Amino acid sequence: MKYIIIFCLLIPLILSSQEKKIKYLNENYQEIDKDEFLNGKSSKQYLDLYFESDTLIQCLLVRRKPIGRLNESQFNELKENLSIKDKIEDDLIVIIYYPGKDRCNGMERYSTWNIFDRDYLKKLKKISDISHHWIYKDDENLKYYYQKKIDWKKDNNQFIEKLFFKYHYPCFSCVVIDSKGNYIAYYGEFGKQTVWEIAEELKSI
Repeated sequence: MKYIIIFCLLIPLILSSQEKKIKYLNENYQEIDKDEFLNGKSSKQYLDLYFESDTLIQCLLVRRKPIGRLNESQFNELKENLSIKDKIEDDLIVIIYYPGKDRCNGMERYSTWNIFDRDYLKKLKKISDISHHWIYKDDENLKYYYQKKIDWKKDNNQFIEKLFFKYHYPCFSCVVIDSKGNYIAYYGEFGKQTVWEIAEELKSI
């Protein structure tokens, strides 16, 4: 009976030690309340990411479509990294980024994603002259994304990741950059229409 009483007294302590603190954060790592996080999560404008440690769960809300501008040094380094030697006048640089296998892109069959449709590049080239790049961080499962047909390039030293894709966003991400260094990225699952729309938006700036 004594052991039963001791065990019952220990149960609340065990349960409390297993409970993790939950923090809700915006993309600037500022704490926000749960309602603001849930409202953002339900919007198409934001993507929710989660990071867990032994004592803490961080729920991070980030904009899916960030807009920015590279400085001259960053832009020149980007062109060097992508081996772009010719001078870019009105061209757009388009990067499709594969972060590695995850729950979203981890199916083990050849992809039917419309980014591989024949009209994807054809229409993109009607919008602008382009320098198109397929970049990956980790090649696990990449074979299902036409690795033998598409010239996938390794993101050496995680340069592209550090410049545009701070976190592992599910599925794929993309970024389009104009000749002045202006860029629009899109995090997470998207289709060819998204790239076309971003390209048209950048051309209108």
